[in-house]
Amino acid sequence: MENDTWQIDENLFKVHISSDEYKEIKEEFNIKNTCKYMKKGEIFAYDIIVDKDELKKVTKRLEEFDC
Repeated sequence: MENDTWQIDENLFKVHISSDEYKEIKEEFNIKNTCKYMKKGEIFAYDIIVDKDELKKVTKRLEEFDC
């Protein structure tokens, strides 16, 4: 799944990721701010909110998933 990133504030970014990717990184990066995307009762994607420093780490980790 392609990841999309948007800057929403000076130091905050929103990253759109698949539900599989979210399961892999939620604890590693202590992700708390999320938005779920659901279809027919199943979560298929998330938006996570990270700061500028976390964005670099999250992006690098997602590249390891071949995103």
